[in-house]
Amino acid sequence: MRASIRKQLLTLFMPFLFGLWICSAIVSYYLVSSFAQESFNRDLINSADSVVARLKRQPDGAISIDLPPAAQAILKRAESDKIYYRVLSDKGVRISGDAVLPEPLEHHELETPSLRTSSIGGLDIVIAEIETDVDGVSVIVQVAETTNVRKRFMDNMLLSIAGPQFLVIAMGLCAVWYGVAKILTPLRLLQRQLGSRTTSDLSSLSDDGVPEEVLPLVNAINKLLSRLREEIKAHQRFIANAAHQLRTPLAGLKTYSSIGTEMSDPKDMKHIIREVDQGLDRATRMVTQLLALARADGNEQAKSPVHTQIDMNFVVSDVTAELIEQAVRKDLELVYESCSEPAIIYGEPTGLRHLVTNLVENAIAYTPAGGSVQVKVRADSGVVLSVLDSGNGIPEEERDKVFERFYRVVGTKGEGSGLGLSIVKEVANAHNARISIADGLGVSGTSITVEFSPNGN
Repeated sequence: MRASIRKQLLTLFMPFLFGLWICSAIVSYYLVSSFAQESFNRDLINSADSVVARLKRQPDGAISIDLPPAAQAILKRAESDKIYYRVLSDKGVRISGDAVLPEPLEHHELETPSLRTSSIGGLDIVIAEIETDVDGVSVIVQVAETTNVRKRFMDNMLLSIAGPQFLVIAMGLCAVWYGVAKILTPLRLLQRQLGSRTTSDLSSLSDDGVPEEVLPLVNAINKLLSRLREEIKAHQRFIANAAHQLRTPLAGLKTYSSIGTEMSDPKDMKHIIREVDQGLDRATRMVTQLLALARADGNEQAKSPVHTQIDMNFVVSDVTAELIEQAVRKDLELVYESCSEPAIIYGEPTGLRHLVTNLVENAIAYTPAGGSVQVKVRADSGVVLSVLDSGNGIPEEERDKVFERFYRVVGTKGEGSGLGLSIVKEVANAHNARISIADGLGVSGTSITVEFSPNGN
């Protein structure tokens, strides 16, 4: 099952957003709780101070509290909580107030209120205690209240904090959902552009209204389409040229075979058969080169890595040994100079063999009788293959063109299809090798050098 960008984003953001919501709610709750508790405690201490203000010492030394019923009603005005108060002497004797309150703390700082929690009848309470001096007599004042209002306030506060935040989180997730759909709209438009095309329509995609983030994708697709257009055009030219090049030797073979059927003289028949044999050789060589070129194209396009360790000394030695007879028939001197140490590269054996074969065959084909061809292998910082001949050479303005398929220098003598150096170029590119042409042996010879990097990359 293919992954959905929208679902992936939601899966990524939901835990984060809900975690943020929980953390934010907890932090906000505790901050507000701290402020609220401080406010409630301050009111409780103020109530204790109000009781302290009502204390008086009588002439007989007794402590009394001037707290009429109306004042007590105001003190215990809470709607949901119960309020308790008590006044104790320094001996712990109750002077006034509720007897149910717990005993006070043993040690107080004078006039400094203290707060603590306790319980009465299973109800949680908060107690404010103040020890004060009333005309030389020390008394303790306790004021306590239950925590119902506090708890209800904190619950309401938690809902008022978490509720809106949850709504914001939900709206954020909806915004992500909608935003992803909006962001993916250009991709859907690209999909429609590509989906409505025929297989022959390789024109560039329009980048109108394409966001900046999607533009690199459109540019990459357009570059790919451009390469495909050029590749298809090149293949079409190659097929047309190959058909033309094959048509010529096949037409010649047909002509000779037609003439041969009408001949009766053995000498004439022998001549015809020799021509047919040469024509078959030319056609066979062209087909071989076409297949080699197709193989080189396929390797270069697929960019398939090559890992075979190859010693170019052995490859060149085998090829020159096979072609020595061809050179002797043409009265040429074919010399091979191997490297004194292994010339190791990493490459594809068949392609490299085609490269060497076409270089040496080209040199033999275009070198006049009595000339010489030298093949050298060196191993310096990398492996270098050089093929030098004493032929007519290649003019400098033609040296870049000779690697084009079916291209032959104007006025060139000898048989050939114009594919040999194309194959060399394709194989060299597939091995990341650099190829160059310079002057060769004699006055107007040619030197073709292929330089391989040390690791073949």
